Amino acid sequence: MARKRRQRPESDRIEIERNIIERSLMQAKSFVRNNRKLVLNSFLGLLVLAVVIIAALFIIDTIENRDQKRFEKIMREYAEYSSTGNRENMKRVVRDLEQFIDTSYFGFPHAMGYYVLGNIYFDEKDYKKARQLLRRYADRHASSLLAAIALLKAAIACEEMNDLKSALGIYRRLEDDYADSVIADQIYFNFARVSGKTNDMVNARRYYNKIVSSFPDSSFAAAARARLFMLGAR
Repeated sequence: MARKRRQRPESDRIEIERNIIERSLMQAKSFVRNNRKLVLNSFLGLLVLAVVIIAALFIIDTIENRDQKRFEKIMREYAEYSSTGNRENMKRVVRDLEQFIDTSYFGFPHAMGYYVLGNIYFDEKDYKKARQLLRRYADRHASSLLAAIALLKAAIACEEMNDLKSALGIYRRLEDDYADSVIADQIYFNFARVSGKTNDMVNARRYYNKIVSSFPDSSFAAAARARLFMLGAR
């Protein structure tokens, strides 16, 4: 008769307990063993994606550096021709900027191309082109510090073209988006002035009063008080 094997007491048993990291590693190892083809294809796909991303970043950086040099060259010529007042050379700068905008697609130089060219057209009193370019800059780069200035000049360009409706629309946008900007007092003053031109005396008084109450030290405050007096404000 076979001798019956003595069973260890419950307290003497040795159990191997694995922590959560060990269990996860064991499960991962088992998954890889059972799905080698899927894992290999996934790894190759990630590798290809990484190569594509690195290549794209390198290309973008190369294009931005190239555009930066092109833009800086145009700006040097612009500064030179501005000091001499040579109109033929200035026309060349305008053509170069137009070509630069058409052949660049992103980055700081591309954005500034719109802004600089818009300002040149504004100074040349070509208000239609100035409004278009300055608004385009502000639309694409609303977070820029120059966006409020670009829109302000676009609104003034509308005024110069006697398009007061469009000017008021831009001033409303400025009030909504840039009420805390450094040119807020000028925004409200122009808004009040154009409102007066359209016989909207309620808004004219409202924005002149806003300048007086919110910007008492502004250079526009005295003019706002004078206009309020002329409007019969109390």
